[in-house]
Formats: sequence, structure tokens, C-alpha cells
Amino acid sequence: MNEEIQRQLYQLELYKQQVNGLQEELEKIELMKLEVLKSIESMEELKNSKELLIPLGGGAFAKAEVVDCENIIVGAGADVFVEKSTPEVIQDFKKHIEELNNAEVMLKEQISKTVSVIKKLQRDLESKAQMMEKQSPQGNLTN
Repeated sequence: MNEEIQRQLYQLELYKQQVNGLQEELEKIELMKLEVLKSIESMEELKNSKELLIPLGGGAFAKAEVVDCENIIVGAGADVFVEKSTPEVIQDFKKHIEELNNAEVMLKEQISKTVSVIKKLQRDLESKAQMMEKQSPQGNLTN
């Protein structure tokens, strides 16, 4: 029984680490969503004002005026950039947010399932600990 308890304690620790990793992934997804939403907001604001701030690093910015508000240059992967219309980029970003939302839902489901397994394992370990306590010589002393 001791070996089984050790194995279950090891499993419990692995499940807890898995939940922590999944929660970190959730945080990353939330940050990506916020970044994409901020980008969409910035692109939509270009309709009202062509002025924007360009980050120079170290918390320094320069004011600039956008020459072409109708088109945006976006990364297509592998250091390749393409020019797309602003509405097209906004639509692409909205699709990306949907994909991130779907990933978020899947992660939350996985976390929920893993937490359920953890709780079951903890109940099982508590039950075994109580049984061992009852079987120990100290638990049988009733003078």
C-alpha cells in the first residue's frame, strides 16, 4: 500500500504541475488577446487621426503622421511582410481573437478536468491515510 501511495503522490504532483503550466498558457493567451485588441483599436482610430506615437525604446516615443491609413503592413511569417487593406487586417485580427478564445476554452476545460482528477486523487489519498491511521498500533490503543 505504501508504494501505491507514493505513486499517487507523484501523480498528484505531476497533475499540479500540469495545471500550473496550463494556467501560464492561459495568461499568455490573455496577453495576446489584449495586444490584438489594442492593435484593432489603433487601426480603427486611424480613421479619426493620422497622428500616432512610435516607440523608440526605453519608454521614449516620437510623434508621427501616417501617410497611408488605408493599408497596413503585416507580418506573414518567416520575416515576410505583406500589405493589406486596413479592414482586411482588422477582420484577420478578429479571426485571430476567435481562435485565441477557442484555445482559451479548451485550456479551461483541460484545467477543469485535471483539477477534478486531482481532487479525486486527494480524496483517495486521504481515505488511505485514515485507513492506515486506524491500522496503526497507536490508533488501536483505547485504555
